[in-house]
Amino acid sequence: MMLEQGHEVVFFEKPTNNLLSTLKLRRVSEKLTLGVYPELLHHQLKLFGFLRFINAKFVKSKLKTYLRNNRFDLVINFNYDYYFLTSLIDKEKFITIINDDFIAQAKPWMKTVVKKQMQETCVRSKATLSVSYPLDNMLKLFSNNSYLFLPWCDDQYEQPQKSGNRNVVLYYGFINNRIDWSIIKGLLEQKVQLRFVGPINEKKAKQLVRKLSSYENFEYLPPRCLSEVNLQDVCCSIAPYDIKIKSVQACTISNRAFRLLAKGIPVIYPSLPYIIESPNEVISTASSVNEYIDNINFYKHSFYECQPSIREFLASHHSASRYQLLQTIVPNVTFS
Repeated sequence: MMLEQGHEVVFFEKPTNNLLSTLKLRRVSEKLTLGVYPELLHHQLKLFGFLRFINAKFVKSKLKTYLRNNRFDLVINFNYDYYFLTSLIDKEKFITIINDDFIAQAKPWMKTVVKKQMQETCVRSKATLSVSYPLDNMLKLFSNNSYLFLPWCDDQYEQPQKSGNRNVVLYYGFINNRIDWSIIKGLLEQKVQLRFVGPINEKKAKQLVRKLSSYENFEYLPPRCLSEVNLQDVCCSIAPYDIKIKSVQACTISNRAFRLLAKGIPVIYPSLPYIIESPNEVISTASSVNEYIDNINFYKHSFYECQPSIREFLASHHSASRYQLLQTIVPNVTFS
């Protein structure tokens, strides 16, 4: 988004565990520089105060010179536990984005610590942005400067080409135990044609995919770019997450769903309490195999009639609209 608006961006990637390393910068284009630096401890290991103090001192020692010697119009922090950065950066230019429910994901003995660090980071930030309704509700308890900042679509809408029989249901994304596999099995038993595309990153999920491959109507393809996936026979996509998982319940919409919608593919989510508001022609929900099948049949017969609604929905959730919102949240920052 910032690159699209003509800004020069320095993006720090996930920290390395090479403790002897220093901050390393790599310019990949005229406007984009990538950086990587070491971190002493993983965020889930900082149970005690002295460990958090040591880690903060270590990270600051790696970033201090660079941050103080370079002028930034805006610093966007994605780390819930990086409250200490405000000692190196002008608070008026420091905002935090919380893009997941880190408290729900924390180990039982870490939940209080994670909550405390997140609250401290929010308090020290000029503004805190959250990517879902429940996260927004939670962060408003920590800070008066909390704003809802939903994910957006980076891609331009593409009108799908007219094709023959659109009878395939696509799952595109990480294949793991967040999926409600009972729904998948139920759909296969009802002869729904499923195409799974993505990396399998858990052993149990790998075993399940191998077992489901015995169904003639199940197809698995290794990870690839969406542009390389056959969408000519796809009527819709599903995101059949297990709603018993607490972190799943906080989902509003994923970036992956926006990418599919930009290709004209409507999406079916489970019946989540905070799903983004949209017409059923764009995003629908289901709580049982039968409801999934009803929605799938609707998209099979009304795929092309859904396209105007998808186009209109994406127009209100494009990166340009989020950029305008960001400008109103931090009006004192020069967006040059």
